[in-house]
Amino acid sequence: MSKNIIITISREFGSGGRYIGEMVARKLDIPFYDKAIIEMASDKTGFSPDYIKENEQKLTGASLFNFAITGSYAGNMVFGNGESLQDTMFFAQSNVIKEVASKHSCVIVGRCANHVLEGMDNCVNIFIYSDMESKIKRAVNEYKLDSSNIEKILKDRDKLRSKHYNYYTGKNWGDARNYHACLNSDFIGIDNTIDIIEKIAKAKLDS
Repeated sequence: MSKNIIITISREFGSGGRYIGEMVARKLDIPFYDKAIIEMASDKTGFSPDYIKENEQKLTGASLFNFAITGSYAGNMVFGNGESLQDTMFFAQSNVIKEVASKHSCVIVGRCANHVLEGMDNCVNIFIYSDMESKIKRAVNEYKLDSSNIEKILKDRDKLRSKHYNYYTGKNWGDARNYHACLNSDFIGIDNTIDIIEKIAKAKLDS
């Protein structure tokens, strides 16, 4: 691949967006970044990967202003530079995203990557969504989540993603104007969605 291409995948929980991103990366034979970003951010912050995974989108509202003078947040260290835990995790992951995007072609899932890389000409930003019925089926059958309260779980996950994205970007999560394409993975079909993104990426490389 003579030129670099960066594909960012934002997605509703249960839409299959992570799997779609991974398959696109395989078809284009380029690196795929999701959990690896957490591992790399862990090295930069000193937080464990498990801690980052559990809390990267949860410290919102008043929690954003838990400074070092309080000593700790939920028993964990906070920094003395006036930066909240949430900010520390967000900026560390943003730096990782910029670093890998500057080096090679890749697919990056989540973490406001479309905003973090805003202005890069070689980016293709995709949003994956689906109807609730399809997301419930996928969450129960593929993710093995408890079906008793599954709709609330899906809505809560997306609410966290929305608040996190809106706070750090000043934009609305899922707004079509923030992406190059918004695709309904179940209406189009998972395989067709993968093929469409691959074609968009190749068209961008040829432009």
